[in-house]
Amino acid sequence: MTIRDNFSKSNISKSNQYIKNTTRSNESGLTKEQLLLIDLKIIAQEYLEIEHLKNKFTKSLLDNRENLDFSEFIKYPNYNIKENLVKKQVSPSNIRGLNVVSVDGSSVVKKFMNVDFSFLKAIAVHYYFYKNHTSKIDYFPDITGFNNYMVQANYINREENVVETKVSMDMTFMEIKLLNELIEKNNSIDLIIIDGSIVIMPINLIFSKDLEISKKYDKLLKEYQTLYSNCIEKGIILIGSIKDTRTSALTHLIRNSIQMLKPSTTKLADFIKINYRQIIDYFSDLDLFNRVLKKSERSCIFNCKKELDKIRDTGIKKEIPYYFPLSFYAFYLKTTLHDTPCRIEFFMDEKHSLKDASEKADLISSILLPISSLNEYYGLPIPQIEAHRRAVFKPAEVNLLFNNLSRTLNSYGVSLLEKRRVRRPF
Repeated sequence: MTIRDNFSKSNISKSNQYIKNTTRSNESGLTKEQLLLIDLKIIAQEYLEIEHLKNKFTKSLLDNRENLDFSEFIKYPNYNIKENLVKKQVSPSNIRGLNVVSVDGSSVVKKFMNVDFSFLKAIAVHYYFYKNHTSKIDYFPDITGFNNYMVQANYINREENVVETKVSMDMTFMEIKLLNELIEKNNSIDLIIIDGSIVIMPINLIFSKDLEISKKYDKLLKEYQTLYSNCIEKGIILIGSIKDTRTSALTHLIRNSIQMLKPSTTKLADFIKINYRQIIDYFSDLDLFNRVLKKSERSCIFNCKKELDKIRDTGIKKEIPYYFPLSFYAFYLKTTLHDTPCRIEFFMDEKHSLKDASEKADLISSILLPISSLNEYYGLPIPQIEAHRRAVFKPAEVNLLFNNLSRTLNSYGVSLLEKRRVRRPF
């Protein structure tokens, strides 16, 4: 959204006050007429005012970015921004001869009164690029790129959130196991793209009181550790590409950094004028960096997944350092003109230097740019898009599997009773 330069915050405030004074406060609800004539206008005015404030902060950040000197803080381990910059330009690589793999999965759960059935599917795609926009595509484990399923039944009575957690872990394990099997069979892989984070979350599930979930989680951690080891041993770059996120981690790190630089009337005065600490609460990372970054620019790198460090430091789970002797980083990359940035995650061996991490972020960006910019309105890497397209369940696939199971049960006189909210007669 673009707000005119002569947009007046005071005019909005006066208009808001007028509208608020002409309506009654009723938390139990309002009529459609009241909503259409008054309340929706209030919401629109408030949103416009927030947009105006966001644009002012973005302008201040861009105007002052050369004066935002983080160098004295970066040397401290607990300072999580790891480059002395807000953003930088990156150049696309020639990816001729590159082998890129991506994996994705999907799940569907059929819930009944006394049993749940989960249908899982995972597919890996392997792109060999003859040149930037020409490639050969192979699929794993099924060469047609569709036929790799798993069906599970949950017979033990559990809360729905526990069932969903279990299915999510099984789905993730299936994807990571698939990658490890592909790495064992193929020695030519250069880059692996995971749809989502490269760190299993939430880490607290390892302490779950549900014994089955705790064991599954521990098994999943070991599979991740195998993946990291395989990538290090074979020189494979492993990244996580996150489509949408509401985190404000980097935005809050920037706020803390500005505060540590102690803005005054003679230094970084623009931030004092706009009450930046409050305005930043309105931003997510994607929202801010969609305004800050231009096409082919990335943000600074920053430490992410600090929950692992907390668990390692306490020593509660002593094998965690064995699983993850690594440092995890993230940054935002804008690959196209009209789409929001992608959050990209990667890892480094703990003995690395910050220069190494910065150079790796540049390398990753240079590879992703030519394979993510074919559509200016959708800036995800092509292998990630193809993996999702292949892995997503189509209704006919689920129906084929479930109807066969249902017919088998019916032949023994057993019928499945759906939950009331599904079978209501109205």
